[in-house]
Amino acid sequence: MAYVLCNITDGLRPSEVTVEVRDVDGRPEFLRVHREFVKNINDRWRLPIGIVYHDRAKDQFWIELPHEADSGINRLWAASTNILEPRQRKEPAVT
Repeated sequence: MAYVLCNITDGLRPSEVTVEVRDVDGRPEFLRVHREFVKNINDRWRLPIGIVYHDRAKDQFWIELPHEADSGINRLWAASTNILEPRQRKEPAVT
């Protein structure tokens, strides 16, 4: 699973948080998720996301949020420095 860097604040209920994700231009998008859905990885909050496309020329990712943000969007461009991708496990060679 891939993750995007985010900031969190308390949500409307004790069981949820409000997540802030910034696009490549620094514009914030907000969505509410269950508190246990976000992960603290290397002392930074991360939100699980889907990667739709990696633009290598611009070094940015077209990502899909877990659900629609308050603004109505569900996909945005994110800087590659804000993305944490899992390392691919190499399969053993078949001989």
